[in-house]
Amino acid sequence: MAASTFCPLLVLGIWWRGLTDAGALVGLAVGGLGAGSAAVLHLVGVRLEGWPGALLEHPAAWSVPLAFAVMVLVSLATPGRVPLHARRFLVRLHTPEVLEPEGV
Repeated sequence: MAASTFCPLLVLGIWWRGLTDAGALVGLAVGGLGAGSAAVLHLVGVRLEGWPGALLEHPAAWSVPLAFAVMVLVSLATPGRVPLHARRFLVRLHTPEVLEPEGV
């Protein structure tokens, strides 16, 4: 469940300045519902054979990429919701704390 929700949110939130609040929320919901649905089906005894069974037993294999895709697509559809300070924040996040000249 955590991989299906927080992994896409953290990776995109740290490395992509185009992530919007709407994209993050919808992606969290899709990833969580996907993994949660697979867990519930497994708990109630649904057993499938072959690829469907493997994907049901290991939902992160499809719910993580699905959450990434949904976050990106919804964010691209709502570009006006990108926070104004996102670019500055990411530059600060990825800049070393101390910049020293080489050879010092």
